[in-house]
Formats: sequence, structure tokens, C-alpha cells
Amino acid sequence: MTRRERWRDQTIAEIKAIAHQQMTASGTASISLNAIARTMKMSGPALYRYFASRDDLVTALIVDAFKDLADAMQAVESTMATQSSAQKITALCLAYREWAVVHPVDFQLIYGNPIPGYVAPAEVTVPLARRPFDGLVRCFWEAYQSGELSIPPEYTSVPASILTHLATWQLETGHDLPDTLLCLLLSTWVRIHGMVMLELFDHLGRVVGESAAFYRYEINALLQRLGLTVQDTESTDTSTTA
Repeated sequence: MTRRERWRDQTIAEIKAIAHQQMTASGTASISLNAIARTMKMSGPALYRYFASRDDLVTALIVDAFKDLADAMQAVESTMATQSSAQKITALCLAYREWAVVHPVDFQLIYGNPIPGYVAPAEVTVPLARRPFDGLVRCFWEAYQSGELSIPPEYTSVPASILTHLATWQLETGHDLPDTLLCLLLSTWVRIHGMVMLELFDHLGRVVGESAAFYRYEINALLQRLGLTVQDTESTDTSTTA
């Protein structure tokens, strides 16, 4: 790498770091290239050589966040090869919450309120948004194929309108899962994601006290509903205690 390339990478990293500071202080909609330029003592045109617009910077931050979340989930999965399906699913769900708790601004950037005037380029962000859940898809499919996982009766009848969307999603992703299993996967994500969002916005802890403990409790309840043997979740707990 040349000196110019190193300088460019360092400048981009500094721009992103200041953007994170802005989001931490005033929310994800507060990113301002002009304010970043002033902080870095650069002119606006000079900064535009790195990011042509605010939207380009936001997209770059979203890409980084999705990649980092996916890497965290995959790192956990790579250590669980010999574990049971219940342990794998537990570990991945805990890793999802752990990343969100450690990176609340990034989590809100990719899953929180839309930034006014910003439209994410689907061709860039949608494939990345799927990556964090590849491990859960694999774990559910393996447990289903082995007969460990039982689909609850309430998931055996999927509305036709949902089936249409699921068929499109399966074509786009190359998956070929039973519709009932895919609905169960989506329901699992909704369940864990909802708890994480409530925790990050300080709603869950006010009711249950210890959000991490309640999160583990809910994961155990889900696994039992699916017929999966629940192991000692403390041995796979990577989450930060709230």
C-alpha cells in the first residue's frame, strides 16, 4: 500500500469516527459532512473527495455495521461445531444481543428509525442485511432435518399473502426451506430483535430488571417450544449483563 493510500484510508476512518460521534451525541439523523469538515479543519470540497454526499457516508457506515454484526455472529458459530442445536441457536441469539449492546449506535443505524431523506441502495445493503442470519438458518435447517426441531402447530398454516413473499425471498437468497420452517425462523428473529430494541431504548429493563436474564429466559422458552433440549445456557452466554 502506498503512502497516499494509507493516508486516504486513515482519513476515511477519521471521517467515520466523527460521524459515529455525531450519531452518539444527537442520533443517526445528525450526520453532517460540513460539520465533519469543520472538525477535521478541511474544506467541504476536500471532504467530498472521500464521500460525495452524506448519503454515501451513511451507506458506508451501514455496510460496516452489517459486516461487523455478521462477522460477530459467524465467529460464534465457528466455535460451536460440536455443540447441540439448542446450544448453537442459543449462542447465536446471545451474540446478536451482545453486538447490539456493545454497538448501540450501529444497531440503531441499521435497524432504527429511517434517516429523513436517505434511501439505502438495496443492491448494496440487502445482501449484507441477510448475512448475520446465515448461521441461524443453518442451525434451524440442521435441527429440522435431524428431527430435533418440531414445528409448533400454530406455524403449520401460513397465510397465502405471506407465502407469496416467502417464495420471492427464497428465490432471491437461493434457499429452499419449508415455508413453515422459514416462518418459524422469521418469528424467532422478531422475538429476539424486539427484546433487543426494547432494551436499547430502556423499556425492557424498567419492567423485568435484568434484561440479559430475561433474554436468556425467553430463548429457553422458545427452544423448549420447539422440542430442543435446553442445555446450560451460561456455558454459551456471550452477552453483556444489563
